Amino acid sequence: MIKLKRVATFSILLAILGGPLAASADELDDKINEQNAKIETIQNNQNAAQAQLTAIEENVAKIESEVYAVLKEKNEEEQKLTDLNKEIEDLKVVIDKRDEQIQNQARDVQTNQGASSIIDIVVESKSVNEAIEKAIAVNTLIKANNDIMQEQTKDKEKLEVLQKESEERLVVITDKTAELKQKQEDLVTAKLDQEVQINELSASLATEQGEKKKFETQKAEAEKKREAELKALAEQKAKEEAARKTAEEAAAKAQEKQAQEAQNTQEQVQAEEQQTTETTNDTTSGNGNTTEDTNTTVDQGTPAPPVSTGGGWQSPLSSLVITSPFGSRVDPTGNSGSFHDGVDFAGASGTPVYASKGGTVVEAGFHWSAGNHVIIQHADGYYSYYMHLSSFNVANGQEVSAGTVVGGMGTTGNSTGVHLHFGVSTGLWSGFVNPAPLLGL
Repeated sequence: MIKLKRVATFSILLAILGGPLAASADELDDKINEQNAKIETIQNNQNAAQAQLTAIEENVAKIESEVYAVLKEKNEEEQKLTDLNKEIEDLKVVIDKRDEQIQNQARDVQTNQGASSIIDIVVESKSVNEAIEKAIAVNTLIKANNDIMQEQTKDKEKLEVLQKESEERLVVITDKTAELKQKQEDLVTAKLDQEVQINELSASLATEQGEKKKFETQKAEAEKKREAELKALAEQKAKEEAARKTAEEAAAKAQEKQAQEAQNTQEQVQAEEQQTTETTNDTTSGNGNTTEDTNTTVDQGTPAPPVSTGGGWQSPLSSLVITSPFGSRVDPTGNSGSFHDGVDFAGASGTPVYASKGGTVVEAGFHWSAGNHVIIQHADGYYSYYMHLSSFNVANGQEVSAGTVVGGMGTTGNSTGVHLHFGVSTGLWSGFVNPAPLLGL
């Protein structure tokens, strides 16, 4: 409803202002520490992932070495297989030729000899010698055929063994190559996955480091802002101290002047009384007439209200010393905002506060922020505000004229120093305007 007002004591200003700023700095420190913990965790994970990647790369290198060895073995086996296949082919050629030779020999025996046995050959011979020769020739042929047949059988058996060995070697090499190839692919996949994980961790690390940098920047900005605000508050304190000193000096001079005027008035009254007494005595003694005494009462304790500054508005105090003007200013408490909707005047406790313009009192009471305060509604639609009073002398609904004492200056409500907050608005608690021009300031 109402904005929090000025703070007059610098130590309290520091305590009030320093609180939110310190809390903000602590909060940023907590966030920075939290980011450090996150970064440390990510770095640990990154180191573990890098170690795992190194192990995978070592396994990949080992498997690649094994693959190279197997490929070398495969090449050697393939070369052996090629040689074996060539040997098989050569053996097939020999077997085929031998088959052909055996068939030719068998045909020659049937054609040339025309006999079915050695007995027939001997019987048909013309002499014993011829019979012996023919028998020897037949036996030689049969033996040769038997040798050929044995070699043919051995070569065919060898061919089967070689073919089986070739097939088995081919299966072993193919299986081992496929196994190593699969292992190599698995390791390459694992390596790629690990690299992806490391890249993700690097990205996360960059993000968290960026967040940390952001918080560090915010902290630096907060500290810079705090220093600037503390400097502004120090300047405001110096200004207020100077204004308060000026107000006290002005009040002391006013009291001295008032005392001197009162003394002069007293002396003048005494002189007039003495003169009147002498005149009366003279008259009584000369004429015999009795004259009634005349008594004059002078209120020496209440200062005269200030003169109007024009436009129907007059100063709410006998003397005006501004400590905080209307408009933007450094937030003195961290909660009242950076806009001041009135003018603060310095003075001593109990200093009379006057109605700046005639009107109707619409509010006279206590508010947690405004303290003891009075609000007057004027015929032109304006409202005037008198806040932080030590006490108030008017009541709700009372009609007052300009110069009526509405209360004494104080420091009630949200205030830490004696002052008057004077405000003017176009609506009740809304539409505040700068009252300085109305007062001729």
